[in-house]
Amino acid sequence: MKFLNVASARSARLLAAGLALNLLTACSTVHNQTVGAAATFVPVTPRAGYATVYIGRPFTFHTSVFALPIEVDGKRLTSLPPGQYATVELPPGRHSVGSPNEYWTRVISGVPHPAEFVVEAGKSYYLLPKRWGEDAGYSYTMVGSVVVPQRTAVAHSTFSVQAAAANDAPPPEFRQLNSAKAQ
Repeated sequence: MKFLNVASARSARLLAAGLALNLLTACSTVHNQTVGAAATFVPVTPRAGYATVYIGRPFTFHTSVFALPIEVDGKRLTSLPPGQYATVELPPGRHSVGSPNEYWTRVISGVPHPAEFVVEAGKSYYLLPKRWGEDAGYSYTMVGSVVVPQRTAVAHSTFSVQAAAANDAPPPEFRQLNSAKAQ
């Protein structure tokens, strides 16, 4: 009888740990916050002498539910939630778009690296998040008497840049995004 109680207690601990993990996972994955509102991405023709830059943040399995601060040329543009995009017009020349290298930004998306690119007047530029990991390894946690391995790595992030003529179709990821409100 004692063996059953020990096994039942161990099973209960594993079940509780599994439920806690499921609850944490459920809290960290929230689908597009504009449910019910159809995304209506419509690219605009840039003003004469400028380019239009669209910065998108599609919701994927590794997207944080927290808004990500976005800077253009080191100046704050907006705080971009998942499922939305921001637009900025830039003059021709070299520009950078990224997130500030701060603690909270590293928590949200990894170590940020600004995307640097040259803008040409009359074109549209589409920026989408890009992530990668370095120094991959494992950490181990004991749950009762069970060893649970977890893959670890240092996360890094930037934006991929796609240039297009002003009247070209946007990347498909933008069709699911809604315009972010100006901040």
